[in-house]
Amino acid sequence: MTLDELLEKVPEKWRPVAAEYGPALLAMTAEELWAWIHLLLNGKEDQAYQALLAKLDNPDLLAEWTRLNDCWQAANQANAERVALQKKALFALLQVLLTVALATVGL
Repeated sequence: MTLDELLEKVPEKWRPVAAEYGPALLAMTAEELWAWIHLLLNGKEDQAYQALLAKLDNPDLLAEWTRLNDCWQAANQANAERVALQKKALFALLQVLLTVALATVGL
């Protein structure tokens, strides 16, 4: 299939996206496309996007995206640790409040 044939099959509103990323999808073998779909289905969007960018044959774009993705992953990890600490602190406070609540009813 050519890019023009692909664009004819895509709804008008999605043609700009298809024009940008269609060449990458068309460059994939059937096995690569199936593996890419599996990445999406398994919630591995970052790996799927990386695989798509790798097929665009633009090493600078891929390198910049990889750098940004590494920053996002580090920020996500820091946020996850912060949220876990907040939950732990809240749980400790709730344990104290439960003790106070039980004391108010004579238990």
